[in-house]
Amino acid sequence: MNILHISPYVPSLHTNHAGGVCMGKQVEALKRKHDVYVLSFITMPLEEKIVKEEYNTDNSYFVRISNMDRLREGLLHLNKPLMFSARTSKEFKQQFLKLIEEKKIDAIHCEYTAMAQYIWIKKMYPNIIFNIVEHDVTRQSFYRKSMDSKGLKQLFWKWQLNLATKYEKEYCQKADHVIAVNSKDQRLLHEYYGLNQVELMNPYYGVDFDEISDKVVNKIQKSICFIGQMGREENHLAAMRLIHIVKSLNRDDIRLTIIGAHPNEELQKEECENIHITGFVENIEDEILKNQIAVFPLTLGAGIKLKVLLACGLGLPVITTDIGVEGIDEDGNTLILANTDDQIKNEIIELIDDSNKIESKSIESKDFVKKYFSWNKTVELFDRLYEVRK
Repeated sequence: MNILHISPYVPSLHTNHAGGVCMGKQVEALKRKHDVYVLSFITMPLEEKIVKEEYNTDNSYFVRISNMDRLREGLLHLNKPLMFSARTSKEFKQQFLKLIEEKKIDAIHCEYTAMAQYIWIKKMYPNIIFNIVEHDVTRQSFYRKSMDSKGLKQLFWKWQLNLATKYEKEYCQKADHVIAVNSKDQRLLHEYYGLNQVELMNPYYGVDFDEISDKVVNKIQKSICFIGQMGREENHLAAMRLIHIVKSLNRDDIRLTIIGAHPNEELQKEECENIHITGFVENIEDEILKNQIAVFPLTLGAGIKLKVLLACGLGLPVITTDIGVEGIDEDGNTLILANTDDQIKNEIIELIDDSNKIESKSIESKDFVKKYFSWNKTVELFDRLYEVRK
């Protein structure tokens, strides 16, 4: 089958954000049995480097967009949410049509709701399959932003929420299949839009655990880490919150490491003897494995948190909030659930001083991820959705 993979970011196992890594793994899986063509956007220098090293022009095409491009498209398409209008591109549309015609595309594998705006292609090619991977439910994300805002900002996000709800519903109802990356999003898509047959895939969280299960890394005693792309607001706020919590412990023996690219000046100023801000790291798994526990005091964001899964799969006991457990372990059976600063502080103290508990939770965490988030289940789903036509 000839499959066109479309996405808002360059899919790659070597990019610096979880969504891009997950998309890269999907492209890799689809290529096992199909001819796969990639059409995407370049938004940063790292993606330029990835495209040069990993892609060729015979089966891929990339459209470069800048912040000015996004602003222009947003002003030209006020009837769409900003994250959708940012990917409304004349050049992309031209290449989209060209690839479909020249490569005789049978199916489109669409990543993120914003890219589902190209579902209009089914009017021109009624027999083409159009499947949408919902990395998170857009309506939920906008709803949280509107609830966390006030005044004119709140009015803006409510406007965006209404637009996102309208288009997300339209796109999902027109798709051949909608694929959620966690059970909560699967449920929300039913509750919000009446979708009764949403497929469920296990996301790829950046590492094959079978390959590193025997890896030995010296642990820093009484060490805590937070992981995330620091250019994202939800990660920056959570990291600053965790720094405040750790400082309030008044424990010189506890070490905190904030792992992730693009920390801003405010975050970098927190670097001190007991707090380390790494910035970009070449091998994030090794950096995580140096630590004994992971803490994610998240208050924003929607959908599954791949960084939480990554830490859990690497065997770190995880303390996180209701936001952090979404789609993973919402009852807190394996993850340690804590929402207030005092609750997080108490859980850290109880865990960090008990090496036996850390060891037992480590084993439990790895077993949990292997049991419920195996990538093989996603491969089986793709084989079913893209059965070769006779």
